[in-house]
Amino acid sequence: MLSKIVKSLLVLVALLAGAVLVLALIVVENEPAVQAQGAPTPEDVVTARGVVGDVKAAASTDSDMLQPLIVNQADLSSVVRLGVRLIPGFRGAVVVEPWGVEMRASIPVPVPGASRWVNLAVSVPQFENRVTLGRVALGPVSIPPGLALNLGRIGANLILGNGLGDTAVEAASGMRIAGDTVTVDLQIDEVGENGILGGIFGTLRGDKMPAPDLVDAYHVRIREAMDRGDLPDRGSYLPYLAFTLEAAREGAPTEGRSDAFTAAIFALTRICGAQDFSLVVGDMAKGGAGSERDWTTNCTRLTLNDRIDSRLHFTTAAAIQAASNRNVSISIGEFKELYDTQRNGFDFTDMAANNSGIRLADLFMATPVEEWSRLIARIEAEEDVIISYEGIPQILSRAEFTAEFGEVDSDRYDEMLDRIERRIDALALHAPL
Repeated sequence: MLSKIVKSLLVLVALLAGAVLVLALIVVENEPAVQAQGAPTPEDVVTARGVVGDVKAAASTDSDMLQPLIVNQADLSSVVRLGVRLIPGFRGAVVVEPWGVEMRASIPVPVPGASRWVNLAVSVPQFENRVTLGRVALGPVSIPPGLALNLGRIGANLILGNGLGDTAVEAASGMRIAGDTVTVDLQIDEVGENGILGGIFGTLRGDKMPAPDLVDAYHVRIREAMDRGDLPDRGSYLPYLAFTLEAAREGAPTEGRSDAFTAAIFALTRICGAQDFSLVVGDMAKGGAGSERDWTTNCTRLTLNDRIDSRLHFTTAAAIQAASNRNVSISIGEFKELYDTQRNGFDFTDMAANNSGIRLADLFMATPVEEWSRLIARIEAEEDVIISYEGIPQILSRAEFTAEFGEVDSDRYDEMLDRIERRIDALALHAPL
């Protein structure tokens, strides 16, 4: 009897594998359906940042009158250009039509010696009360809209957890089109409060995010050390970094390596990182009752490489890296520099601070806890964790950046980032154990 069950299971597995192979052969195509997007511009970043702010405002509970989210074709195109930058090779496009919104994507498939693509097209017609789909196509295969929506919802529930697929489907209660403008009614209390951002970052990270109480505990521990005078209120930021890493090392045996590092670096970023951190990770950046106590000291005068902004960049990038993956962290830093180009200029030294923080997070997240004490012992001076800025361009206007580097996907731009990475490789912290 047992052998029959085993044989039946093997046959079922073989049939499923065959079905997947046949489907792959059908939907994988030789050419992308979406044209390659140009690299994002500073204007794209400014626009996308405004859209994120509009989403938060539309979903806020601070007002009795909920405001709808209003975006147009140009806004959506800017957001897509930034999103494509996060996923190498990915192509996307959004078109506003009189009847609704058409979304298309081309996803590269790694095939040795060939270029293959999976092309996806989804249309969302105007709706009231509950989102519905119009046409859904995977390559040449059309999928019934109701089935596609349920598969997407169930897949998001499985991948993101906590029923977040259901939450995402129910987040919009209406969509209307007027010309090239889309008006969406949102039904979420606040961005991140419903767990969507936490689920997305947890999936990118490959694990669940640490519990808020754990982040609060590290927050209080750092703050208490500051108020006791164990940590300085001016000068080098390095003692804060060493203190936080040591606290994470002590907690890791019971909390786990990923949770201990992530919770500790989140807490440090709440105190000494950039305000943009909350824009990226939502409510995961907020503190609980313990972290909101009336503390007497702060780290506003602390520097890294003799610069306050380097401390902000380094810490925040390390936290975003712990919450996601390398592409997300690098792109967010890149987007911030493009945004700043509109005001001050593109600064590769900021990218150097970002990448130094990212690499620190990579190192600790990948190293067994038993080896952390050896890593921490290497941090004796700032030049052990962050590179020198000598020879790295600072504050380039848009015209200067374009003249010297072109766009953020040019060979000259990549060469500068490679120079930064080679310098990070040479830091004492990153020498082989």
